[in-house]
Amino acid sequence: MKFELLDDICRKRHGGNENSEAANEKAEPNKASQRAKVFAAIKTEGSLTCRELAERWGVGMNQISGRFSELKKQGKIYQSGRRNGCGVWFIYPFD
Repeated sequence: MKFELLDDICRKRHGGNENSEAANEKAEPNKASQRAKVFAAIKTEGSLTCRELAERWGVGMNQISGRFSELKKQGKIYQSGRRNGCGVWFIYPFD
């Protein structure tokens, strides 16, 4: 499965700051790799919350929550229901 490069989903928060734009461009290859890993984890488990995956990977939710948002924007995952206070994410059946 191909994970294309995305526009910065936080562009409006940056307010056009050149340093923020440059940082996003520099980080994009790593973000694309993380999106693929998040997608694979959800696909393997059947469903996951951001908190569950963060705990498994030993990282903060803030480090991976953006990848969930990006995958949602790409139409690859969707949220349905809640588990332990967090949204539960699933892979669309056609992927």
